[in-house]
Amino acid sequence: MGDMKQPRLNDGYDEPQQPHLNGGYDGPQQPHLNRGFDVPPQPHLNRGYDGPPPPHLNGGYYGPQQPHLNGGYYGPPIPPPPPKPKRRYKAPGCCCLSCMCSCFGSCLRCCGCCILSLVWNILIAVAVILGVTALILWLIFRPNAVKFYVADANLNRFSLDSSDNSNLLYDLDLNFTIRNPNQRLGIYYDVVQVSGYYGDQRFGSVEIAPFYQGHKNTTVVVTKMEGQNLVVLGDGAKADLKEDDLTGVYRINVRLVMSVRFEFWIIKSWKVKPKIRCDDLKIPLGSSSLTSGFKFQTMQCNFDFR
Repeated sequence: MGDMKQPRLNDGYDEPQQPHLNGGYDGPQQPHLNRGFDVPPQPHLNRGYDGPPPPHLNGGYYGPQQPHLNGGYYGPPIPPPPPKPKRRYKAPGCCCLSCMCSCFGSCLRCCGCCILSLVWNILIAVAVILGVTALILWLIFRPNAVKFYVADANLNRFSLDSSDNSNLLYDLDLNFTIRNPNQRLGIYYDVVQVSGYYGDQRFGSVEIAPFYQGHKNTTVVVTKMEGQNLVVLGDGAKADLKEDDLTGVYRINVRLVMSVRFEFWIIKSWKVKPKIRCDDLKIPLGSSSLTSGFKFQTMQCNFDFR
């Protein structure tokens, strides 16, 4: 065969070499990753990157610092809260002995406080003593209510003047029975006034002489109201008076206003002013023949304090 050379693989072949990978290749180098390549390196993350660093949060950031709260704040300072005022301790109460060590003005104020406190304590003590004494006396004497009765009543005259219908002529006899059931309690009747009413109009009154009523005693008081008086009767009272004229029995109210004192052995109480009410007394007219034998019935009065 001739001198023609056969192609062969790389070794001993005169033709241009075939491209291959990096080792032993004389042509232009192929692009590859960062290491061993002469072109500018590709951007990547922080480490090994020559360009400007990307922005991120405070740690490792080279730009202007971001504002944040208390720890690393570079703005104007926040003033601290004002201090709380201190309160002076004031000992409770006051004592003149401690005031001796203070100035004259504070000593006077303290002594005045002590005097007022002393007076107040004395008043409280007196009130307590009086209350206890009254309770003890009540337990010892056990006072019972005094009872008042209208034992008898007689009406001799009760009519309007024929010439003047506003002038009432009256003649009334009243006998009261006062019962004191207390064993250790006496009563001084300093003022006793008896008044007669027809409807709501008072037509007469009389005063009883002062007297004393002993323990467990019954006293009879005789009174007489007589005269004439100007009264202004309403339509209802006038109708009642005409009806009473026909029956001969008159409906009269009696009030007793008095001032009394109670006696406990040698102790006398202050004056009290009870009010006695004897309502709706049916009193026959003695000169009338229309009563048909009607007689007055004893009636108990109501005892009340003003």
